[in-house]
Amino acid sequence: MDLSHLNPPQRAAVLTTEGPLLVLAGAGSGKTRVITHRIVHLLDQKVPARNILAVTFTNKAAAEMKERVIEMGGPRALGVTLSTFHAFGAEVLREHLPKLGFPRKFAIVDTGDQIALVRRAMKERQIDDKAFDARKVLTLISRAKNSGLEPQPKPEGQGDDYDLVTHLVFPLYQLGLKAQGAVDFDDLIVFPSQLFARFPEVRTKFASRFKYIMVDEYQDTNAAQLELLRHLGEDHGNVCVVGDDDQCIYSWRGAEVRNILEFEKFFPGGKEVRLEQNYRSTEVIIDSANAVIEKNPQRRAKRMWTSNKGGARISVVCAPTEEDEARWVAAEIKTAIGNGLHPDEIAVLYRVNGQSRFIEEFLREKQVFYEVVGGSEFFDRREVKDVIAYFKVLANKKDEVSLLRIVNVPARGIGDVTMERLTAWSLANDMPLWQALTQAHECDTLPTGAAEKIGEFVAMIEGYRTRFDKGNLSHLSRELLKEIGFVDHARANAPSLAAGDRKSKAINHVLASLEAFEKREGKKASLLTYLNRLSLDTREEDDEPQTTGRVTLMTIHGAKGLEWKLVFLIGVEEDLLPHSGMQGEAPNPEEERRLCYVGMTRARDRLVMTRTAMRIKRGKEVPRTPSRFLSDIPEHFCDVVDLAAIPEGPPTPKELNFFASLREKLKPPSAP
Repeated sequence: MDLSHLNPPQRAAVLTTEGPLLVLAGAGSGKTRVITHRIVHLLDQKVPARNILAVTFTNKAAAEMKERVIEMGGPRALGVTLSTFHAFGAEVLREHLPKLGFPRKFAIVDTGDQIALVRRAMKERQIDDKAFDARKVLTLISRAKNSGLEPQPKPEGQGDDYDLVTHLVFPLYQLGLKAQGAVDFDDLIVFPSQLFARFPEVRTKFASRFKYIMVDEYQDTNAAQLELLRHLGEDHGNVCVVGDDDQCIYSWRGAEVRNILEFEKFFPGGKEVRLEQNYRSTEVIIDSANAVIEKNPQRRAKRMWTSNKGGARISVVCAPTEEDEARWVAAEIKTAIGNGLHPDEIAVLYRVNGQSRFIEEFLREKQVFYEVVGGSEFFDRREVKDVIAYFKVLANKKDEVSLLRIVNVPARGIGDVTMERLTAWSLANDMPLWQALTQAHECDTLPTGAAEKIGEFVAMIEGYRTRFDKGNLSHLSRELLKEIGFVDHARANAPSLAAGDRKSKAINHVLASLEAFEKREGKKASLLTYLNRLSLDTREEDDEPQTTGRVTLMTIHGAKGLEWKLVFLIGVEEDLLPHSGMQGEAPNPEEERRLCYVGMTRARDRLVMTRTAMRIKRGKEVPRTPSRFLSDIPEHFCDVVDLAAIPEGPPTPKELNFFASLREKLKPPSAP
């Protein structure tokens, strides 16, 4: 393989194959190219494909990497394992989870089912779910798992009541999962590590197979993922991680910046290669971003540079109010599009989702098409969750959360009172809920006729379960939904005909998804495998723009890894960027600085940073302070515009010349 097109540090990263290696890959430095070339180089060195493991964080990234490796390496690359962390963990568990007391065929619960399990555990502990938010308790459980710990109450004065509630709920939550033969998303990382620690033969099996390990986006790893990597790599030490501590912005998901800052501690004898040449942005943007990020006290020393000399200066715009900010941004976007810049090449980035409201309003007014990325998810729709719940019950009758969801959907005369009495009877007799349903005729507290209705439901589910075991999944799914009148039920519960149509299309989309899976997997297709793949797909994907011809509106967190020619970074103010702390958590100024750096380096050609002098907060006008990050950018890189200083009325010739000059800087190079 020819490596002459790689720069010297990239070549060094590709050719250093033995021992631990940290590749510090700054924004836009070609890290994916390095990983793919490194894999093919290993193949060239006669390393068997089955001995190579590369892990990343999203299905999209893994699929793109696999496509490039196969294109470069040919058929010999087909045996390389290119996967997400969680998909890899699921593969380990499919073979060895019974060692932890779980069935071999396990289910992966979604967020809705997790919250239901938390609520049930809270009820069992007699904790008021109105006083304590089940979703927050689940977040704390997840955070503990990501840290490789069990939730514990903090010492007096250091925590709050949620820490104690989470500590009390956690064991019952885990028991609830185990009773259903299910795991949650975090368990896909935690349980493999437990298997490797408790069963040396399991660890040796995987560690001896994967003799060369590569990790993309290493700065996003949490403590549990680091532990998994150490188990896999401790024998041979051939662990290559690629990441950038300056882009570690997911601490709220459990990401630990210390994993990269203390790499040598975790992987002794490691080498370091720095990829500091940026191929994306102009010199002005890169030097300005450097000036911001260099103020962080704890970081790996590096300085990005680019051969894209010069470039348009950064426009720093102050608007009187949030509405004025949005109005100005919308007008400039309209102008840029009019000058020939395609809407796909424009993004508006912000710290919190609520900032998009006025931008949307004024883009609509300007008749500019846009896409807000990160809205409500398809698989969170009620009708979709109901269909998936039917699939889950057919695949796993222990799934009581799904069973309770669909036992009376559509309505079949098995109401809340019936299920409450039957559930109490099942608990009193220490039997699973499904067993209680099959023996409902023995429960003397049920309303008249309820046992008969339950019997019909049980017979219907059992009949379809037997048939599903023989394959033909998509055909049987359509037959089942038709028999129970599910589409008619969904339409009847829609607020309008249009909403009914959307529900019908959503149901058909799920069935089409199952059909595509069945065609792809052939005889190996099963309902449980489909559900687990669906859970991994929906949990692992990052929010990314899906449509064309539209301006992108999204949070800075969602924008990592993406790029546009023109970027508007709005709300660059104290308490917004940097943020004063989300959901009662303490501010994290170092991570906020990294977030600003990520936002700035999304721009290829032009960067506009806006702020306001005043915002409305809880109905009151609140003066705003410019972000400390703005003062870090050298003045000679900026054009500062104060919209409040521009008088009302017809513009003077001087003002017309000023705005013509500003818009000239926003004009794409290819425009006439």
